[in-house]
Amino acid sequence: MSPSLKAILMPEWLRAWLQYKLIPALGLQTQQLALGTLQGIYDTLLLILLGTGFLVGGRAFMNGQYALPRTTQATALKWAPISDQIARRADIPREVPLVLWFKENSMQAVNPDLCTGIMGAYDLVRSGEHACFTPGPISDIEVSKQLAIGAIEFKKRCPDVTYFTQNPDTLKRCYLAYNAGSGAADRLDPNNSAYVMNGYDEAHTNMVYSDVELGTVQVTALGAWPAHLAIQSVILGQWDEAERPLSITLLDISTRAYDWISHSIASLNDITTSNSTPMSFPDQRNLKDADCLAEPHLLGRPSLRPTLNPVAATPILTQDVHGCSYGLPGIDISSTEDKSSVLRAPISGELTTYTDRWYNSTIRIENDEWIVWLLHPRSYLVKEGNVKRGQAVGIMGAIGYATGPHVHYTIYDKINETFIDPRLYLP
Repeated sequence: MSPSLKAILMPEWLRAWLQYKLIPALGLQTQQLALGTLQGIYDTLLLILLGTGFLVGGRAFMNGQYALPRTTQATALKWAPISDQIARRADIPREVPLVLWFKENSMQAVNPDLCTGIMGAYDLVRSGEHACFTPGPISDIEVSKQLAIGAIEFKKRCPDVTYFTQNPDTLKRCYLAYNAGSGAADRLDPNNSAYVMNGYDEAHTNMVYSDVELGTVQVTALGAWPAHLAIQSVILGQWDEAERPLSITLLDISTRAYDWISHSIASLNDITTSNSTPMSFPDQRNLKDADCLAEPHLLGRPSLRPTLNPVAATPILTQDVHGCSYGLPGIDISSTEDKSSVLRAPISGELTTYTDRWYNSTIRIENDEWIVWLLHPRSYLVKEGNVKRGQAVGIMGAIGYATGPHVHYTIYDKINETFIDPRLYLP
């Protein structure tokens, strides 16, 4: 656009009046307007992609691989975060609560006439440990309760399974133990059991099924194992990039572009990310999963210590120390006001980024005395190499095994060769 045309469309006096009179009078700031406009453009793009590409691509992938009905796919997408939370507490794979629900009642929020509830819960009701579930439609709250019951019962019957278990043979044996009991799982082959394999393929269709209520019958659809394959496909974090639909790739690219542009605008407007914001901890901390932590070294260089909270915007503790079982103990930190908060480098050092075996995006920073890990960022703001303490390194997200935007923050003491409680070095 030529300067003369610009002058006609936006005269200098009008530009000055907008900048120095109207905007200040409205209490607005230039960077807020820029970021707000950018956020609006991004949200519109995201809505279009979600409405056209994401759902279509996801459904095409699922229909091509597993052929779940669309209504069931929609229910799985709705309940996947809840299933993950329940599975974490019970320490079983994240898909299991949904799989059991699908097996029991095709993901319909209705108690059967037999009164045992959507999760079956047969033993609990028959033993009198739990009251009979009232037949008929139930609320989302009741669905959540019954999903939790099913998760607990699943863990009881297969105690060696964990949240990270993905071995097919182990999962098939666990499904058999849940449905037929631990004794049957020890004696029988899941691949020959209607409890697990019925309806999986042509070779495992119309299998014989024995039940104390129904007797021995031949059924057309029962097993939980095919549902596991289907529901697992909705967990986008487990897809390799080469397997993702184009819409998922576009969403990922647009998110990273938005994060980079918005951070650049903030940097140009001198928005600092180096302030230390205090974060409260409960008076009585539950550190039952802290056996792998020890005391940090006392000497060394204070300038190397990780004394900065990695979350820039009003950090809040969402889960205290956990992670000893999988070798990366730490705490979960989110933000009360910004679910896409900037993540800062708690220490100066050498930064690397990678995706771990649990599909968690990861930022790792190491100096002469310390190593820190920041898990689940949705974007990296810097290239690998040296970073300074307080430098913006990423955007908080929920990539990998995460139910919502947060950062899992871990500190390792290289001098004492031990993990430490991050609370010791937070403001």
